[in-house]
Amino acid sequence: MPAFSEKIRAVRMMKGIKQSELACFLNVKQQSISKLENDKTNISDEIAAKIANYLGFRSKEEMEVFYEKHIHKHCLEKV
Repeated sequence: MPAFSEKIRAVRMMKGIKQSELACFLNVKQQSISKLENDKTNISDEIAAKIANYLGFRSKEEMEVFYEKHIHKHCLEKV
């Protein structure tokens, strides 16, 4: 199963949101979002929840379910 950081990237890109937009929301630099998405930094539960909310979900768990149903499954079908 992909790491949460990979799920953030996939959902963010699917929704057409730029790293810089997410960075602005979190009040961090775009490079911090890049590190986060590349699993080079840990994501606290609080930040994960904020990101999920920004991407339109009520919780991190809801975002993960969406990823599994709509993105991961679709990627597996292409293989």
